[in-house]
Amino acid sequence: MAQRHTHSAALLAGAATLTAAGLGLAYYASRLEPERLVVTRPPLEKRPPLRVVFFSDLHIGRTCPPRRLENVVRRINALKPDLVLFGGDFFAKFLRDAWALPFSELARQLRRIRAPKGKYAVLGNHDVREGARPFFEDLFAAGGFTVLWDEVVYPAPGVALCGLSPYSSGRALRAMPADGWRICLCHMPDKARYLPLKKADLMLSGHSHAGQVRLPAVTRLILPPGGKFYPFGLYRPQGPGAAQLYVSRGIGMSGVPFRFLAPPELVVLG
Repeated sequence: MAQRHTHSAALLAGAATLTAAGLGLAYYASRLEPERLVVTRPPLEKRPPLRVVFFSDLHIGRTCPPRRLENVVRRINALKPDLVLFGGDFFAKFLRDAWALPFSELARQLRRIRAPKGKYAVLGNHDVREGARPFFEDLFAAGGFTVLWDEVVYPAPGVALCGLSPYSSGRALRAMPADGWRICLCHMPDKARYLPLKKADLMLSGHSHAGQVRLPAVTRLILPPGGKFYPFGLYRPQGPGAAQLYVSRGIGMSGVPFRFLAPPELVVLG
């Protein structure tokens, strides 16, 4: 009888330990890691002639409240960028959240970002759904950003930037110059399989969030369409002579309100 009680007590203790560990992990993934904004400096083969900060996938809404943008802006300015690029998906669920979004305050925060060579943005898939596109364009214009839709601009001497629309064929890339430092800003990384990347040195994307939860056999199942081949980090999708691809883990969350082993990031180039 005593042995049975000892066995039962051990089982209860084990269950309590597992429950506590599960609760602790859930708290970390839902509250702590989503706030742990890290800075990444990828080792590019061709270094840019100016300092660029790239951020993406804020998904402002229920899981990333507007107040979080203030911290992102503060961290960007602390990096003293020359050029700031946004890779799309500012909104989360536009029709669900639009009524509660403080657009004037969001624009004010975007205006606070300091970048002497300019601030540029492309739209993500969430920014064109549910009639969101004109609101995105007005908001970012009010925030001092130039919104690119399949066009090439020259923010500094020797620097060319092509910003693609979310479902672009990539034809605009063919207008890129033959030399200088050439960036392609495109929300969905899997497009790197067929875009004319010999016309660029670097492609910057977001969208995938690294799956948000990085666990064996789980992550690949939850990666979004358009972000399954290149979930995060640095790649060479088309081999030598074509652009490197860097995929940001983004900042906000989409789908599940968790991040585990996929902290949000700002990307610094140069």
